[in-house]
Amino acid sequence: MCGITAEIAGPTGGVPGTRVQVMLSEIRHRGDTEHFGGVAELPGAALGCNRLAIVDRATAAQPMSDTARNVWATFNGEIYNHAELRRELAGLGHRFQTASDTEVLVHGYREWGADLPLHLDGMFAFVVYDASRRSFLCARDRFGVKPLYWARDGDRLLFASEIKCFLPIQVTPREFPPGHLMVDGAGPHRYDERDDSPLPDGEDELVAGFRGLMDNAVRKRVQTDLPIGVIYSGGVDSAAVLGLAARHHPDVTAISVGFPGAPDLDFAERSCRDLGIRQITRHLEYGELIDSMKSIVQQVETFEVIDIMDSCVMAPAYEVARELGLKVVLVGDGSDESLAGYELFREHPDPVAMSRYRVMNLHRTDLQRVDRLSMMNTVEARVPFLDREVVDFAWKLPMEYKFRDGIEKWILRAAISGVIPDYLAWRPKIRMPQGTGLLFQLIDFARGQETGLDGELLREIGLDQPEAAYFLQAYLDAGYPLPPARYRRPGWDFAANGYFVFQE
Repeated sequence: MCGITAEIAGPTGGVPGTRVQVMLSEIRHRGDTEHFGGVAELPGAALGCNRLAIVDRATAAQPMSDTARNVWATFNGEIYNHAELRRELAGLGHRFQTASDTEVLVHGYREWGADLPLHLDGMFAFVVYDASRRSFLCARDRFGVKPLYWARDGDRLLFASEIKCFLPIQVTPREFPPGHLMVDGAGPHRYDERDDSPLPDGEDELVAGFRGLMDNAVRKRVQTDLPIGVIYSGGVDSAAVLGLAARHHPDVTAISVGFPGAPDLDFAERSCRDLGIRQITRHLEYGELIDSMKSIVQQVETFEVIDIMDSCVMAPAYEVARELGLKVVLVGDGSDESLAGYELFREHPDPVAMSRYRVMNLHRTDLQRVDRLSMMNTVEARVPFLDREVVDFAWKLPMEYKFRDGIEKWILRAAISGVIPDYLAWRPKIRMPQGTGLLFQLIDFARGQETGLDGELLREIGLDQPEAAYFLQAYLDAGYPLPPARYRRPGWDFAANGYFVFQE
């Protein structure tokens, strides 16, 4: 929804908005042109926002305050239960000036203080500041769908949506961890807890329960009068999202990418015809993908080979969304991690532990890719498979419902059968690069490029593939600080060959 920045001083310091404005200028793409550079200079703090207006587009400017202009908020994301929270807070005596989810954060902080994140259903990164007490609350959603970084600079704290915000002010940031909050500079502290309520008994009840949760997750994410896009591969994950979105919204467009003749495109185009859903296809070209790699590294802020390769392939989909004038798209990411969809799960000695690790590591791998690619095109991406109730259900689900009789993500396929055609619901999984027609061409190109990086440095970070040097060099050339370690673990995030096995 936005790009945010904030600078908070010590107990007596003043904060002009200069650095906040400089940081905002690095993430212009995260907001509408007409909503760029909103800054509030307050006693002890400065808050900034580039707003992508989706909820209450006419009046909900940010940073936003209460009527007394004491409590202020700058916010990135969407609170899906904001209407319910507004009614609850109004019943407790709070008076609202807008219909926005941002104002729910302002009054929610006044009512619940540091317990505010526990009331929120959504994706979010925010800073709420009480100028009268020089006190603040910062929080990030449970799985890190929306990004947040922070740094200490003397007696000051800095927050921003992307790493690149910190480069011009020469401060090195840290990632603010998902499911955590910070009060007045102490922490971050975890607020997220797993739901331990029992699952229903019986196969039929489990399938029906999962179907209901997925339907509700998609319904919440299409509650807007704006048109909706779905990044659609023709695989079961994005097909489930597309089929459910079309049930709950009258204006849905499927966006697909691939090389001519790619296997995913055949399924995507056939199914959109059968479902009566508008589809836009963008064909890929090898030379354009190779030319885009260094800019992709800079945009996505990663050096991981898998994420860069996937980003090069998917970037054109978000470009199409921008060209269509879409502000909101849905994606199918997160399903494979929570429902054991990858071939690695079949080989791992503890697939439950692997699934939980993969879900909680998404914030710096797939979700980072989704956020940066979408917001680079001023488009908000929503992730139904990371709905908190869907993940809590999958977290406790026995593995026999995830992988059965050689079929991965069995419960999803059983739940969605009837919503989408069976040739989609029960289609065997293939990895995204293969489905789009790309195998190892980008990796082969990177492997042939020379860099000046020391081999021992690469090994210290954990990058032992020869092509990793090219991408790390591009990452450092973009000005990003040297990472202490890689984001993906061998044997947990990728196979022994360094990546994954393509299916026959």
